[in-house]
Amino acid sequence: MIDVSIALALGAGLLSFLSPCVLPLIPGYLSFISGAGGDEIRNGSRRAGVLNRTLFFVLGFSAVFVALGLAFSGGGMLVAGRGNRLASIIGGSIIIGFGLNTIFDFLKLLNIEARARVKRRPTSAAGAFVVGMAFGAGWTPCVGPILASILFIAARSGSVAKAVLLLSAYSAGLAVPFVATGLFFERLAPLWAWFKRHGRAVRIASGSLLVAIGLSMALGRLSAVGAWAARLGIGLKAVVATRPEDARAWTVAALAALAGLVAASPLVRRKPFARPWRLAALLALGVGIAVEALGLASLAGVVAEWLLFQGA
Repeated sequence: MIDVSIALALGAGLLSFLSPCVLPLIPGYLSFISGAGGDEIRNGSRRAGVLNRTLFFVLGFSAVFVALGLAFSGGGMLVAGRGNRLASIIGGSIIIGFGLNTIFDFLKLLNIEARARVKRRPTSAAGAFVVGMAFGAGWTPCVGPILASILFIAARSGSVAKAVLLLSAYSAGLAVPFVATGLFFERLAPLWAWFKRHGRAVRIASGSLLVAIGLSMALGRLSAVGAWAARLGIGLKAVVATRPEDARAWTVAALAALAGLVAASPLVRRKPFARPWRLAALLALGVGIAVEALGLASLAGVVAEWLLFQGA
C-alpha cells in the first residue's frame, strides 16, 4: 500500500537538505567530491565533472539509507495485537520528542556530532560513491532525528517493499537538490542563501513535521491521512468530470491570485522585484493559467490523480 507517508518521507529528505547542518556545507561537499575549486563550482566551468561525481555521491548515501530501511523493515513483525498498538504509541512519542527538540533544542545530547570524517579526496566516481556512503553512515544531528523518524515508520510498516519505498523517497528528497546544486550551482546559490538566512524557520518546519508524524503514529491515524487524501482526490475528480468549466474557472482564479501575491510581495515589503526565483514563479504560474484557460490540460485533474496516488 502506497500512502501519504511516501510524500512525508520525500518532504523530510528535502528538509534534511535545507537543515543548518547540511546546507552550509554543500559547496564544500561539491568541491571535495569533484576536485573542483570554489570558483569553478560557482561559475559552472566544470559542470559535467561536478554533476558526475555528485550523482555517485547521492547514490552512495541512498544505498546506505535504503539498507537501513531494509534492516528496520522487520521491526513491525515482532509485535502484534496490543503490543503492536503499544509500539506505535512508543514510536510516535519518540518522534514527537525528536520534533520538539528540533524546535526548542533542549536535549543537548542529541547535538553530539556523529559525522564520518573522510580526509582523502576521491579521485574517481567510485570514490565519490564511497564518500556518499560515509555521509549516509555518519549523519549530523540535524539529519539524524528526521531519518530516525522515517526509519520508525519503516519499522511500523512491516513490509520490505514499503520500507524500501519510504527510504527511497527520503533519499530522493535529499538527493535531488544535491544534484540540482551540482548542475546549476550559480543559479541556485541565491535560493540556498535565502534558506540559510532563515535557518530557524527551517528548524521549526522540520520539527513541526516530526511532531505531526509522531502524533499520527501514536494516535494510529497515519494511514487515515492516506484515506483522507483518497476521498479528496475522488471528490475533486468528480468535479472535474461533471463540472469541467467550473473546475477550470476555479483553477485559473487560484493561479491568478497566487501570481498576484507573488507580484505584490516585493511592492509591499519594498524589496527588489526582479529576483530570479520570483520571475521563474510568475512564468510558471502564467504558463499554468494559459494551459488551463485554453483547455490544454486540467491542473485540477492532475492534482486529483496525485491525491488518489497518495491515498491508494
